[in-house]
Amino acid sequence: MKRTARALPADFNFERLPGGAFLSGAAGNCASLSAAGLKAFLSGRAAPGLAENNFLRERLNLAGLEEALGGRYLAGWRGPRVHIVTLTGRCGLRCAYCSASASSAASDMRPAAARRVLDFIFSIDAPRLTLEFQGGEPLLNFGVLELIVRDARRRAARLGKEMHFSLVSNLAAMDEAKFRFLMANRVTVCTSLDGPAGLHDANRGRGSHAAAVKWLRRINEYRRDHAEIEAPNAICTVTRASLGLAAEIVDAFVAAGVDRVQLGPLDPLGRAAGDWERLGYSPDEFTAFYGRALDRMAELTLATGRPVYEKGALNFLRETATGRRPRQRNLDLAFRLAYNHDGAIYGSDEARMLAAGGDDFFRLGTAGKDSFKDIVAGPLARALLLSCFQELTQPSCARCAFSPFCRVSPVYNYAAQGSFWGDMAASPRCALFKGVFRLLAAGRRDARRRRVYAKWLAEGV
Repeated sequence: MKRTARALPADFNFERLPGGAFLSGAAGNCASLSAAGLKAFLSGRAAPGLAENNFLRERLNLAGLEEALGGRYLAGWRGPRVHIVTLTGRCGLRCAYCSASASSAASDMRPAAARRVLDFIFSIDAPRLTLEFQGGEPLLNFGVLELIVRDARRRAARLGKEMHFSLVSNLAAMDEAKFRFLMANRVTVCTSLDGPAGLHDANRGRGSHAAAVKWLRRINEYRRDHAEIEAPNAICTVTRASLGLAAEIVDAFVAAGVDRVQLGPLDPLGRAAGDWERLGYSPDEFTAFYGRALDRMAELTLATGRPVYEKGALNFLRETATGRRPRQRNLDLAFRLAYNHDGAIYGSDEARMLAAGGDDFFRLGTAGKDSFKDIVAGPLARALLLSCFQELTQPSCARCAFSPFCRVSPVYNYAAQGSFWGDMAASPRCALFKGVFRLLAAGRRDARRRRVYAKWLAEGV
């Protein structure tokens, strides 16, 4: 009797889900199988599509794998492209979970420091640069923002670099003159929108919701005649008070003219670290909240024909569809750097926030004193770059099907567990991410949710 050759699996990880499993490979290739399909695959009988997706040892597309792995492991890396510039520590609000509260102009970035930061940024060989203005409240130091935009545009034109600007602001200090400058220079605006007015103002201060919504709508009105302006973004920082209001939060975004929802889990930084019992929650509580929010987004997408989606969800879906890291992926030093008002350099804004609380562990150097080459050669920088690939350093991550699409920040590990690398088996953030990924992966097996996902992938940005 002629034997049928077994289809030997290539290296992969899998996560069991209700009624099936999610598979992934090191190159970001992935697949969803029924429980019977997984059993058959492990027995040597491959389901359709697995060979084309590099899950069979004898059918590997080596050229495609080489390209995909090179992209994931920074082949051709020329330095970070996102540069987060803190213009001031001042802020007119005192949010329940934030670290900003300085009222003195001593925390403002000075023009000389701004030029040193620009010197450092433009010494990096990356062909495309994004400057993101943060605070405190960056609009309170608007003169330096104008200086940086004008100077950066001149430098970018001279060096042939592509230049983009973004602003993260509560919008309370916005006025028409500032608005006109931002729009004329195509500065993308992102604000905080924690949900309905009652919830938002309880977190951030009375009247802050009205200011945010006013300017979000004003930007969208301006865009009707200026298609080159990007849609505004908004972020909801999820606190314990948010958990029972998932649908209401989504509706608040849509009412403000924002269809791309961003739901940010609370970090144990700033005032949140000292008030975690009141503000924080468990990973399971966040996952349940996130699931209800996804349900509402799916409902609105199907009812209106307009994609209403969560940014992190779209990134996961897009990455599982293409195997490529999204451009928004926050990889310390690899894709981004952050600069304090005095020119101190960090791998992320979270690291800078930690320093604002008195812990300068993650400081990489100082603009005007240290070169990018010197910083990259340092031990902290090397550790940060290695941390971008947790599957190489964490046993739990090496076996996790979601590892190619995930990363827990060293700053979170340090703040929550007292360790740069952290213990993923006991990490609340790992559990939270895994819960979210399980929800999204399970949706791939549901026909209705697949229609929603297809709409998000086709029209989401």
